Amino acid sequence: MNLEELNPQQRKAVEITGGPILIFAGAGSGKTRVLTHKIAYLVKEIGLPPDNILAVTFTNKAADEMKQRVQELLNMDVSSMSVGTFHSISARILRREIQLLGYSNDFVIYDQDDSRALVKTVIKDLNLDEKSFVPKAMQAHISKAKNQMISPEIFANTVEGFLDEKTSEIYSQYQKALKSNNALDFDDLLLKPIELFNEFPGRLDYYQNKYQYVLVDEYQDTNKPQFEFIQALSREHRDVCVVGDDDQSIYSWRGADVNNILNFSDTFGEAHIIKLEQNYRSTKTILECAWAVVSKNTARAEKKLWTDNKQGEKLSLIECRDERDESWKILKIIRDETVHGSFGFDDLVILYRTNAQSRVVEDVLRREGVPYEIIGGIKFYARKEVKDVLAYLRLIVNPTDGVSFDRIVNFPVRGIGKTTIEKIHALAKENDLSYLQVLEDLGKLSIGAKQKKSLHEFNQLIHKFRNSYKEQNAANITRDLLLDIDLQNYYGNQNTQEALERWGNVEELLNSITDFQDNRDESGLREFLEEVSLLTDIDRWNKSDKAVTLMTIHSAKGLEFPVVMIAGLEEGLFPLGPQSYELEELEEERRLFYVAVTRAKKKVYLSYANARRRFGGAPMPAVQSRFISELPENLVEVNGGPQQAAYSKSFTPKPSFQSASSSSSKLQKGDQVAHKLFGNGRILDVEGEGESAKLTIIFSGNVRKKLIAKYANLSPLKTASF
Repeated sequence: MNLEELNPQQRKAVEITGGPILIFAGAGSGKTRVLTHKIAYLVKEIGLPPDNILAVTFTNKAADEMKQRVQELLNMDVSSMSVGTFHSISARILRREIQLLGYSNDFVIYDQDDSRALVKTVIKDLNLDEKSFVPKAMQAHISKAKNQMISPEIFANTVEGFLDEKTSEIYSQYQKALKSNNALDFDDLLLKPIELFNEFPGRLDYYQNKYQYVLVDEYQDTNKPQFEFIQALSREHRDVCVVGDDDQSIYSWRGADVNNILNFSDTFGEAHIIKLEQNYRSTKTILECAWAVVSKNTARAEKKLWTDNKQGEKLSLIECRDERDESWKILKIIRDETVHGSFGFDDLVILYRTNAQSRVVEDVLRREGVPYEIIGGIKFYARKEVKDVLAYLRLIVNPTDGVSFDRIVNFPVRGIGKTTIEKIHALAKENDLSYLQVLEDLGKLSIGAKQKKSLHEFNQLIHKFRNSYKEQNAANITRDLLLDIDLQNYYGNQNTQEALERWGNVEELLNSITDFQDNRDESGLREFLEEVSLLTDIDRWNKSDKAVTLMTIHSAKGLEFPVVMIAGLEEGLFPLGPQSYELEELEEERRLFYVAVTRAKKKVYLSYANARRRFGGAPMPAVQSRFISELPENLVEVNGGPQQAAYSKSFTPKPSFQSASSSSSKLQKGDQVAHKLFGNGRILDVEGEGESAKLTIIFSGNVRKKLIAKYANLSPLKTASF
């Protein structure tokens, strides 16, 4: 087999066999080529039959691409080879074996919506209040427990208090209901094979013999069940090869554990460790800047990417007044690179930390006729939470809008079901009335008293704003509406990251309305809704492959672009939120920055705003991200000029009580301290010295955090106060 096209380290990774192998594959180092060549090498040179190989990855697209490349390398049928995602491989096993666990082989797989609907039914059957036990939040609790391999029985033994007790009941009943329905949710697909292997060792023996060589891609993204699955299959023969990059581990929020790759040798025994450090994608400057930031992390394997590519241009740092100024400067970059430069629209990507950031950028691109496409998300005004609020506003302006009525009459939940809505439709059609007009005389509707009360209150709400929307400005109307329907608490009570992002998008819609008012002579609610409708039409007309790409950094993983623009480099946004005080979360944010920068082949633009608007109010002052100050000064150009000015503004923590250096130098194990976010606490452990010391602290409510002294802003307390 010809391996001449591989570099020495790639070739070593392909040819080495026998025992556990860990391949650290940095960004742009050719890991897919190595994996596919290794599989082909196992078949052609080692003589392993294709059906004795298991290759696992995280996306169907990656699995299909891997299988196709192997087939091209071998020029033979490899359809018997097991290549797929963890979920698809597990489902394949369970179709053959699940009857041993009391299910039938024609089980169904519930998606997120199906799962949530079942949780909702369970809550109702237990006579619990949905406002106290929000189905979406309960679903998230159950999923988190499953990702940690905590069964309903184990969960029940760890409850503390009424809420935990009821959550445990919901989890237990939900699992029973799944089995009654002969259904598995996505988490069960990962857990049931492990349950099968534990309860029926003979079946584990069968799959250990079948899969004589196991390969895993993106190993840094594995969670506990995925780790247990791979370990079970390979612990006897120990012929397991994993490929990954701890510097690109960015999914802890969905259960991924970077320690799986960092502790690989401890788990599987003495392993061959190979580092693919030659990068084929980026310039020397880009790699040097990316390494300068990620190397500040303590929980990482030592490695550094290098390249034979050109030195390349410096990173460009763009200072902006606010998010609107940032969007116009991004537009200027796009024009400069496409009109005066040598790049097309499809060579450019705009990356951001949160989905809500895309709105103001979208508005500018749309108004200026720049084609764009959002990956890993949907266009801002097409997002459900945005369309829900827009539906309220449309019904206020146009009371005969039946589509908007249907969308919001039971949002947020008012107990108005499908049958009630059908009765409203029938009565409206029979009497030639709008749906709202039907609500004027609820006596004609044969529905329960509770539904009548809810519909009366909904009708009163719409009429209240219909009577005032022409006199008040659009932002005030929207702000008052959101308060009346208590939308912030609706999302807040769900207590999930997705719900918080949805509320963030609603806040961004309010910012959009405020922006509209600031830039239009005629800026009423009707005019705003008209503009949004017209812009949506342009969106559909302007769809093209030759378009600027917009996406979150998480969505960009594995992709590459000649020109990368990273927006919103401010404290609290990137790194995100108060969790950036914690060591583990800060290091993941740093890895996320590394992923963003290493998407670039030629150029990187970094932008930050000195102020950013929230909830339609005045812009709030913002502080430049600490990641900017971690970049080499000689490799960053500020707005085309000297960089000293920007670096003088770079992130400097401002302690609440005293300087970080003086306070951190005095802190010891056992000290009582106060933190502006977490409250009072006691230091359990101190690792290191000075402002770089890592402090393990137990706060009120038994909340344990690991903080960096430099950023923690702690105040010593003389006596214990909790």
